[in-house]
Amino acid sequence: MCSWTVFLVAAVILAGVLRRPGLTLLGLAAYWGVLLIHETGHLIAAQRLGCTVFSIELYPIFGIARFGTPWSRIDHCKIAWAGVVAQAAIAIPIVLWVAAFGYTRFEAVNMLFVILGFFSLGTAAFNLLPTRPLDGATAWGIFPALWAQRRRRDSTPGGHRSAIAYWQPRSPDASPRIKSSLPANR
Repeated sequence: MCSWTVFLVAAVILAGVLRRPGLTLLGLAAYWGVLLIHETGHLIAAQRLGCTVFSIELYPIFGIARFGTPWSRIDHCKIAWAGVVAQAAIAIPIVLWVAAFGYTRFEAVNMLFVILGFFSLGTAAFNLLPTRPLDGATAWGIFPALWAQRRRRDSTPGGHRSAIAYWQPRSPDASPRIKSSLPANR
């Protein structure tokens, strides 16, 4: 779903660039593509983590992925990271291509390189700032959440994880098997 303001901003930009409306329209499409790639990353991660996926909303300078409540804080952090990872998956190969081979002689292709590559990486980095409403406010929480999960999992009455394995025969005539004292839910 797109807000009507997206089209208003696009119309204003197009009206201001009468000289090259086709190139401007391509640039706008690439910009919306960056927003859509980012929000699609969130939705794919949400769906893979078992959340109900509702919609993507695009606005002039941001988008919103609507999905059900994640099962855990770690899942919510993974979903937050997924938008940036999706952008990076597209942008990094483009930036590396330009770094290795340079720009083309085609203005439209170069504009796509800039928007889908360099601009996308810049917005991804900006989006990781740890402040609301940016994704970084949630995404960086993955490290304390993983640390807390590890501390809970690793805690035993002795204060550390026991990795002692011992032999436990199945029956007197069967071969022995290994049984570990490690927790089964890792």
